[in-house]
Amino acid sequence: MPKLRNLANRTKELDIFLKMAAGDHDCRIMLIEGVSGMGKTSLLSRFRHECPSEVKFVPFDCKGVNSIATFLAEVVVDLGHENFPRFLEKVKFFVQGGVDFSENDIAAEKTISIAINSNVDLATQDYRLEQLQQAFFDDLALLEHRTVISLDTYQDANDSLQAWIETKWLRTVDRRVKNVVTVIAGQSVPNPNNSVWGDNCEHFLLTAIIDIQAWCEFCSDLPEAAIKAAAISCEGHPKNTHQTLSLLIERWSA
Repeated sequence: MPKLRNLANRTKELDIFLKMAAGDHDCRIMLIEGVSGMGKTSLLSRFRHECPSEVKFVPFDCKGVNSIATFLAEVVVDLGHENFPRFLEKVKFFVQGGVDFSENDIAAEKTISIAINSNVDLATQDYRLEQLQQAFFDDLALLEHRTVISLDTYQDANDSLQAWIETKWLRTVDRRVKNVVTVIAGQSVPNPNNSVWGDNCEHFLLTAIIDIQAWCEFCSDLPEAAIKAAAISCEGHPKNTHQTLSLLIERWSA
C-alpha cells in the first residue's frame, strides 16, 4: 500500500537540531519561521521524535498563553520540581505558604501568578518577577542533563511574553544555561539580528519544497509521475502537497 513518510526534505534543519541537542554545535538557539502550512509544527514533532533519549524535550505552545507564569510553570512541571529548589523557595516565600505547588500545570501557574501579583503594586510585581526568573535561570544553569525547550506558534503569544522571550529568555540561553537548547517556531519569530544573541542563533525560513526528488522520497510508493504532478500543481506548498498526495493514496488503495 502506498504510504507517506512523516516529513519531506528539511534535512538541514534536522541535522543542525540534532547537533544542537547533542551539544555538538556552537549555537543553542534555533528560529524556524514560515507562513501557515510550511510544516513548522511537523518539523518540531520530528525534532521531538528524533531527539536522543537522554535529552529532555519540553514542548510549549504559545497559542492562548497570556503570562510568563504559564511558561515557567510548564517547564518546572515537565522537568520536575526537584530540579528547581531555588525557584520553589522563592515562590513559597512570596506566596507565604498559601498555595501548594503541585504536579499540575494549572495549579503551578496559579501559584506562580499569585507569587508575582498578589495584592502588590507594579514595582513590587516587577521585583518579584525578577527574583523568580533569576532563581529559575539559576536552577536551569545547574541542570546536568541536556534539555530542549521548544516554543510553537510564537506569533500567538501576547506582547509581554514575546518581549520576555526575546530579551530575557534568549539572552539567558545564549549566555548562562549551557545545557539548554531552545527552538522557537512561528509565522513570526524573535528578530534573528538581535544585537545580544543574534550572532549565536540558527534562523531557518521555511518555504515551498520544489525539489521533486524530495517529494518522491517522501511518498516513495506512488508513481513518480503522480508525485511530480501533485507537487507541481501545489507549487511545492508542503501542507497542500501532503493533502493531495494523501488523496491520491486513498484512490490508489481503493
